[in-house]
Formats: sequence, C-alpha cells, structure tokens
Amino acid sequence: MNVLKYLMPAAAMLSAQLWAQAPIYDATQPPAGRAPAQAVGEIPTEQSLQMEIYSQLKTLQREMMELRGIVEEQGHEIRTLKQQSLDRYIELDRRIGGAGGSASSRSSGSSSNKTVATGTVPVEEVDAYREAYELVKAKQFEQAIAGFEDFLQRFPQGNYAPNAIYWTGELQLVKTPRNLKAAEAAFSSLLKQYPDHSKVPDAMYKLGKVHFLSGNKPASKKILSELIAKHGDSNRSAIKFARQFLQDNF
Repeated sequence: MNVLKYLMPAAAMLSAQLWAQAPIYDATQPPAGRAPAQAVGEIPTEQSLQMEIYSQLKTLQREMMELRGIVEEQGHEIRTLKQQSLDRYIELDRRIGGAGGSASSRSSGSSSNKTVATGTVPVEEVDAYREAYELVKAKQFEQAIAGFEDFLQRFPQGNYAPNAIYWTGELQLVKTPRNLKAAEAAFSSLLKQYPDHSKVPDAMYKLGKVHFLSGNKPASKKILSELIAKHGDSNRSAIKFARQFLQDNF
C-alpha cells in the first residue's frame, strides 16, 4: 500500500507530460505530406481568365487573316478569269465584225481602214463605235455601256448596231454589280432585230445564262436547246458552252 501511494502521483505527472508533448491537429489544414488543393488544380483567377481569352482572340484573329487571304486570292483568280474571257470576246468581236470594217471590205484585203470607213461605213459611225470599244479594252465598263448606248441612239440602223447591242448586254454581266434585267433586254433585242447576225449564237447562250441566274430555269433550258438545234452543226464556241451548261445544270 505504501508503494501504491507513491506510484499514483508519479503516473499522473507522466501522463500530463505526454499530453503536453502531443501535436495539436487542425482539421482546417491539410494532412502532413499533402500539397495544398491549389497546387493540384488552382482556381483560375481573373487575370488568368483574361490571359486565356486574349490568347483565344489572337488565335481567332490569325485564322481570320488566313481566311481573308484565301478569299482575296480566290477573288483575284475569278477577276482574272473574267478578264481573260472578256479579252477573248474582244478579239473575236474584232475579227468577226469589229471596227476594222465589213466582211466585204475584209475580202478585198487591199483597202486601208480609212478607205473602208469612207467606202462602206460612215466615218462618224466607225469612230463612235471605236471610242466605245476602246473603253471596253480599258475596263471602263460603265463608260463603255454609255458609249454603246450613245452609238445606238446616233446610228440605230448602223452597220455595227448588232455588235453594240451585244456588247451592251455583255458588259451588263461583267460590271459590278451586274444588271441581269438590262442584259436580258439587250440580248433579247439583238435576237429580235437581227435574227441572222453572226452574234446570235453568242447572244442566245448568254441569254440562257441570264435566265438561269435570274431563277428562270425552264426559259434557260429552252433557249439553250434552241441554240443547239439551230446552230449545232457550227463550230461556234457558244454551242460547246451551251452543251456543257445543259449537262452541268439540267
């Protein structure tokens, strides 16, 4: 009993010392050895969100610039193709019935342009047509249309009137923005007034395209089929284009 009397106080003192040495645990702190939550996946701050948005905007801007470059390149190619087509028509028009003179004068082969003009076509008519024609070559389409319209007012029955009517319609399709109604009126006028002229196949083909672009597909198919039926045996490029157009669109 005397021994227990002295051991009990000693045990109590030892227990108190052990509790004093035990670490205090805070439930609000992460366990030892574990990284804080933000070290694994930090919550985005306002600054980091702004940087991310800025980076995305720069990427979109770069992609838009690339797309714009592609569009501009394609636009240039389209304009080049249109101009090449127009140049071919200009050359064809010059060979067939341009300002150089009539078919009879070309057959002689010995007359100068000035002599031809005074012998078969009034000089004033030749000069007026040539002035409008030069505007086409200079790509001044609006001025060229006005020039051909002025020519037709001055020389409604002139030797180059059919060509002037055709070019009025052709330029209405080439200029920006194009005028489908005006082009249709010009080509229809040529077919009605000069049904036997050499420009008729070209006018029929272009009128068929105008109808198609205007949404009148039955009329387009009809006139292109008539073109092939009437002039299918010729080597005119309009026949080839008409056949291809019908094959691709009907």
